[in-house]
Amino acid sequence: MSASSSAQQQLPSPTILLFARGVIALLDLWPALTIAVAEQWGGPDSDDKKVWMASVIIDEWEQRTSFLPSAPSAEPTVPEVDPSEAKDPALDLDDLGDLLNQMMSDEFDAKIEDGSIDLVAKDIIRLWHDILIAPSPEATPEVLVSALESKASSVKKTGIKASKGNDPDEVDVLDDDASDDESGSDDEMEVDEAPQLVPREKERQEPIVDDDGFELVQGKGRKGR
Repeated sequence: MSASSSAQQQLPSPTILLFARGVIALLDLWPALTIAVAEQWGGPDSDDKKVWMASVIIDEWEQRTSFLPSAPSAEPTVPEVDPSEAKDPALDLDDLGDLLNQMMSDEFDAKIEDGSIDLVAKDIIRLWHDILIAPSPEATPEVLVSALESKASSVKKTGIKASKGNDPDEVDVLDDDASDDESGSDDEMEVDEAPQLVPREKERQEPIVDDDGFELVQGKGRKGR
């Protein structure tokens, strides 16, 4: 932790504490992780692994974050995060995404195929920014984090549904163990096949030529460009 004194280390930073609460809520809102924990892809201690994931993110963030220097004092002081950290977070999108991907792979033997890792990483970075620079006077850091916690609590009650369909509210996750199964392979093929929105070129009718070498008109063709 840069620019911090031993006295500062005795008290936690309110900014980091709020960030920690927000990160935990965002992980609770991540369908892929929720399913991995519910299905115990990481074994019987899957729930503990989820808590560990949050602690790793928070620790990485705190260790790389710059704090403002404090005036000498006999009393322990509360460390204040340098406001410039809002635009230069401890981990950028790629680093945070790689960290999330690595933890899901190592701890849950899962590959996340729904693109949600990038979304979660973006939400965490935006959370950090909004805690340091509130979007509006009404949206204080405490209000923002409390709203996330409330939403996470609500989702826990209603549950999350996993599906390989096209519903944007559902998640498409691929377990490494299931990927070796033949039925799993069939499912992947079905998901990865894009809908045919336009006729394929190979389906276009071939021209018909008469005995004299003239091409016959076959009704209305495609409009020329």
